Amino acid sequence: MRPTLVLFDIDGTLVDTAGAGRRGLAASFRTVFGVEDVDDVVARVPFGGRSDPAIISEIGREAGVPAAAIEARYAELQAAYLDALRQELATANERRRVLPGVRPLLDRLAARPDVFLGLVTGNIEEGARAKLDPFGLNPYFVDGGYSSDHPERPEIARIAHERFSRRAGFRFPPDRVMVIGDTELDVHCARANGFFAIAVESGWASRDDLTRAGPDALFADLTETARVLDAMGLA
Repeated sequence: MRPTLVLFDIDGTLVDTAGAGRRGLAASFRTVFGVEDVDDVVARVPFGGRSDPAIISEIGREAGVPAAAIEARYAELQAAYLDALRQELATANERRRVLPGVRPLLDRLAARPDVFLGLVTGNIEEGARAKLDPFGLNPYFVDGGYSSDHPERPEIARIAHERFSRRAGFRFPPDRVMVIGDTELDVHCARANGFFAIAVESGWASRDDLTRAGPDALFADLTETARVLDAMGLA
């Protein structure tokens, strides 16, 4: 058995939070900076695959909030976001769900002594944990890489790899690090580190866009557990 590190993106890959993160960020700008038309502003900002710091910077530009003001009140903005996010996730929404095939795949992977499970996400760590908590998914993931570590996704993936290598006491070969995500940026972050890229169409990117990014494997979703494991060399 060759030890394998499997790093999952969250939004559009593991879960659909029904836009809780988007509404949480809008609420934080309304609370901290008094941006009343922030819902219209946030609607113009792309979220898929991007990090929270990058999204926040663009919302600020679109809303006319100076970068210096965001930097000065960043801790306050982050706290307001986390409060709003948790409130959103505590409110019932029939769209909110674990995405197809996720639980069976996680159960199969978690049962293997040769597999380590982690996160690689554009969410800050507290936001990532808040999004997974309502679905009971946090216990699967002891650690990961987050945008609270670095704003750029390739660096987030590198940091996750380093963390798990320290945990395991050996360095995972790049070809035994799997990145599973739903956008081209997930594929690119894997490629930048020499990792194996698995793309799923369960989120924001189209099949054509994902195909152009050149993943090692592409699935409509994660329901075909055996095929996904086979793609990872874990069949």
